[in-house]
Amino acid sequence: MRHENARLLRRCTGAGVAAALAVGALALPATPASADSAITAGEQPFYSHYRLDSIHSAGYTGEGITIALIDGPVNAGIPELQGAHIESYTPCSVSSLDAHWDHGTVIAQILVSPQFGVAPGARLKAYTVSFAGDTTGQDCAFRQRSRGYADLAFLIETALNDGVAVITTSSSYPENNYEGMRWALARAISQQVPVVACAGNDSTRDSTAWLPAWSGVVGVAAIESNGHASDYTNWGNPISTAALGRPIARSSTSMERGEWWGTSFATPIVAGSLALSMERWPRATGNQIMQGLARTGVGGNGGQWNPYTGFGALDTYALLTTNPRDFPDENPFMDKGNESIPTRQDVADYSDGVVDPRLIQNDRSYTYRGLDERMARGDQHDYPVHLGTSPRYHKKVTGKKK
Repeated sequence: MRHENARLLRRCTGAGVAAALAVGALALPATPASADSAITAGEQPFYSHYRLDSIHSAGYTGEGITIALIDGPVNAGIPELQGAHIESYTPCSVSSLDAHWDHGTVIAQILVSPQFGVAPGARLKAYTVSFAGDTTGQDCAFRQRSRGYADLAFLIETALNDGVAVITTSSSYPENNYEGMRWALARAISQQVPVVACAGNDSTRDSTAWLPAWSGVVGVAAIESNGHASDYTNWGNPISTAALGRPIARSSTSMERGEWWGTSFATPIVAGSLALSMERWPRATGNQIMQGLARTGVGGNGGQWNPYTGFGALDTYALLTTNPRDFPDENPFMDKGNESIPTRQDVADYSDGVVDPRLIQNDRSYTYRGLDERMARGDQHDYPVHLGTSPRYHKKVTGKKK
């Protein structure tokens, strides 16, 4: 395993005038606005592009759906978030840079702003992750990881413990041999909770530095209003879909409004649209909701993949007006090439309870059901053990009688 600092998270935010920041810039130049003048839906490019006025007027706002945002902290006191349903969760002492406060707050605006959010009726649980440049207290240490409780994999597990319906994150996660992430994603895939993540802004094909390179993750690229891929967006195998990446939003620190850009900001548009689809089609499974995304994209031709927009650029209206229960009950984003993980066998092992529990962190749902009696020892882990009860040992075998 590499040293931990090789895994420090970056954000999928574009480079602009503030490029001197170690983690990248936040926004293009903007005209200051008074703090009490909230941005309106009419000013928001993605609001009209995705026909959100018609969708919200029809009663679909994400009500009853909980979205997990794993990112920088959220300033819920800005005008655009007044009245939004936001619950912030900081697992340990994380001192976030101003840039990261801005990043999380912009994404929260895209998701649940009552003025222009994609899913303004949804409940947002905001989990504070530790990005590169942030400092963490000693209470963040978990096992051998000084940032453990503020790590992305740990927080994905926390969000799953909390029963969220959709998880969205706009951060990198290089090094695909980290067991914590392997089993966090295997759990999300098994429980059919979409994990939506940005593809990165490096203009790179098949990048493995970002979470969409992992199996099952909804990888989001960025497009412009003309439907063409943005010149900065990553592309290739990790891409599942694409969305507009240039919202108008307010900084949580300077209180100025401006145009922001990057796959970071395309990602919550997709996550919010999945929440709307879940509200519209409550009897569909999480896998079928993701199948709907893969089969209604613009340019996807009902499920054909391309390296720039994946299975087609997001069409929120088509997503909501297409019954996903007609689609297969399986995650459509499993195979990302380059032997991506978790593998299908990993997911089956997790679902059947035969994964070594010492490899799993912060999972309140896991029970070891394998045959290894050593796993019954309480000093090695704290998960329940029901030896030999895995469903794979009790599956009926059918065949012709001889």
